[in-house]
Amino acid sequence: MKKTLTIFTILIGAYSLTTAQTADDIITKNIAAMGGIDKLNSIKTIYEEDSLSISGVKLPVKVWAVNQKSMRAEFSFNGMTGFSILRNDSGWNFLPFQGQTVPAPATSDEVKKGQQDLYIADAFVDYKERGYKVSYEGMDDAQGSQAYKVKVTISDSISKTYYIDPDTYYVIQVKTKATVNGKTAESTETRSDYKKTTDGYVFPMESNSEQGDIKTYIVKVNTPIDNSIFSPTMKVAAK
Repeated sequence: MKKTLTIFTILIGAYSLTTAQTADDIITKNIAAMGGIDKLNSIKTIYEEDSLSISGVKLPVKVWAVNQKSMRAEFSFNGMTGFSILRNDSGWNFLPFQGQTVPAPATSDEVKKGQQDLYIADAFVDYKERGYKVSYEGMDDAQGSQAYKVKVTISDSISKTYYIDPDTYYVIQVKTKATVNGKTAESTETRSDYKKTTDGYVFPMESNSEQGDIKTYIVKVNTPIDNSIFSPTMKVAAK
């Protein structure tokens, strides 16, 4: 009986080894679920319109992004419009509803931390080319169900842990740990309601974080964006 159990244990172990997931396996399946690597790499610009809900208040948000180069998020409240701009070498924040009268430059640490956000695709896509490290961290609970955990180490001060649904291979949760301006902070973002656009791109249309809940209504891929929009002195006309 003991010998039979031993053989059975060996067989189970061998089966587990042949079916074990690796970080690269999971990443490959996620990329396929998102339309494939060629589709992801074809995204050069994005324009989107969202609604941000904070403590019951809904704010309209517009986002312009040029892959790996620049991003502008604009939000309106009480007739005032604020924005956040990030570029490869600089950034600004302008919150007139908090008393600001001129845009405030981002610190060098904030600009450095934000660089990985300039990539439109998730951090594990082309991670080797970006110089990141990935590891499979097993399975854990995310939004009430089990999910694969893939950790991406971006630098000594920034890491992201992605929770990937084992059925759809969509990212359903991201935990970020970052040290900025000498302070370490952790944040959690959940993603849901994935939809495919008419031209075959896949995006989560809802996300939630400590900053609020975001619902996306419009996503446009590869529409021309004037680089002047990423200047803190540029006022964007309503679309």
